Amino acid sequence: MEHTFWHHKWAQNQIGFHLSEIHPLLVRNLGLLKVKEGDRIFVPLCGKTLDIGYFLQQGFTVVAVELSEIAVTELFAQLGLQADVTAWQKEGQEIGKIYQAPGLKVFVGDFFALTASDLGKVVAVYDRAALIALPAQMRADYSLHMMKITADAAQLLITLSYDQECMAGPPFSVSDEEVTALYGDHYPVQKVTESDIIEHEPHFAAKGLSAMQQTLYLLK
Repeated sequence: MEHTFWHHKWAQNQIGFHLSEIHPLLVRNLGLLKVKEGDRIFVPLCGKTLDIGYFLQQGFTVVAVELSEIAVTELFAQLGLQADVTAWQKEGQEIGKIYQAPGLKVFVGDFFALTASDLGKVVAVYDRAALIALPAQMRADYSLHMMKITADAAQLLITLSYDQECMAGPPFSVSDEEVTALYGDHYPVQKVTESDIIEHEPHFAAKGLSAMQQTLYLLK
């Protein structure tokens, strides 16, 4: 997706993808990652997700990346954290900003500009809304870059699958077969749970969808 698309969404507050609660799949399945207090979890394309606050409450540290500075300022505000804001630089050029507070570091800019040294040692990845935010032609590059900068850290990955002819996306439909194609050479791909969520997502039903599967995978 073009950066301007997401900047426009946040500027117009068109953020139907934002959940007003901690994701229930995270609460029920975080233990699968076997993370311990103090471990660093990476949250790509984080928006202002409440899930980051949940990680902090559990004693983990969080590093994240988000394109929209509006989202990041709202994230810190809802957490009640005062951000220390510095320039994110590469080879002497500013490519974004870094918002930091105790236990939390968020890069504001392009996910593909992140390096392993930016992130530090990441123990686990939580991808709730990143892979499904990207069109098909970007997802292979995304998954390869993710595995490179995190040294194949374990992941909890949440996807959606539906009839793409009924809704153009984002969020985009990602099948079991695609998840295996993207990640199967690096991880055993374990489907943890799958459910039809359309009755709980009336804004998707209003767009003509009669079914939408939500799937949680463990990549470890």
